[in-house]
Amino acid sequence: MTDWEMLRPYLPGEWITALQKVPRAGQDSVQEIRLRAGQPVTVSVPDGERYLCPGGLTALRQPGVFRCGADRLERCFMAFCEGSVYAHEWELRQGYIAVPGGIRVGVAGTAVTDGGAVRSVQNVTALCVRLPRHVAGCAAGLQGLVLPEGHPISTLLVGPPSSGKTTLLRDLAAGLAARHHRVAVVDERGELAGMGGLPGCDVLRGYPKAVGIRQAVRCLAPEVIVFDELGDEAEARAVAACAHAGVAVVASLHGHSRWELARQPLPRMLIQQRVFARWLFLAGRQSPGVWQGCYAPEEHGDGIRWTPVDFNGRDGSWRVRCPAPAPAHAVFAADRWGAAGPAAADDLYGPAYERVVAAVGAE
Repeated sequence: MTDWEMLRPYLPGEWITALQKVPRAGQDSVQEIRLRAGQPVTVSVPDGERYLCPGGLTALRQPGVFRCGADRLERCFMAFCEGSVYAHEWELRQGYIAVPGGIRVGVAGTAVTDGGAVRSVQNVTALCVRLPRHVAGCAAGLQGLVLPEGHPISTLLVGPPSSGKTTLLRDLAAGLAARHHRVAVVDERGELAGMGGLPGCDVLRGYPKAVGIRQAVRCLAPEVIVFDELGDEAEARAVAACAHAGVAVVASLHGHSRWELARQPLPRMLIQQRVFARWLFLAGRQSPGVWQGCYAPEEHGDGIRWTPVDFNGRDGSWRVRCPAPAPAHAVFAADRWGAAGPAAADDLYGPAYERVVAAVGAE
């Protein structure tokens, strides 16, 4: 169940109390909390938005729903910045604030630019508080896809926002490490390893993804690199260099369909260079964590041919739902036991084993 207490330092206590009144099934489905100046506080769930009220959530914009005045929005913004906007200036230039615990806060306001580049944000008008999810074992069904013959191959998870990409990547990284693969996680925004860390993984925190990928290849000798939200050409070039150096890459990409991606320059470049052997498509925000098709794309004439991947005897139309949340210590128990006995397994894969390589915000 969502731990609302982690938001108590940043949001008014009456809002936290109201969120705690939401039934457990509803709490597990909350994706975001949105604060807009002078508007009701809204909570995003898979089938739309709800209003926050003293009794929990309501679909009706009725008297009594909590509203976020401009002054309160400014106080929340400063709380998320821990009282120092300057300390988060690098993040704000990217449009967000990274908060301990894996929380990411999207920021809308007036951009301060210099030579066409965003230098800061002022007059904040909205905050989008994105809540992290840890569903232990949700990516267990992907192991055979990423490890078809026991060795990791490059795989790209494609889906729209809130479709479960980050949650799957987080669990997949932990699962690969539990199977004794050397995993480096480039965690630019602190979302992947923010909830208790990633046991057995080498985590590069705060690195711009293109820099972190190259750093991991040069210094950490990984078998596989995991990161979230492939977004620009510099990152794509770094991924291509990484893959061609013999290191598998498991990442995510915003997208809705293979036909849409085939018309975009960045995905076409990845396909032309054969960076990712598998492209896994997620259903969407109404069914987070559900994947519905896996393909191996290749250029063919003037277009892209998307060949369905036969996975465990299924064609490209299968869909699998995330299992119910399970205790983290119960997942991959057999692998941990087989590593070197139960006591040694805790030493190898316990939380203390995670090595935080760096925490920087340099350009």
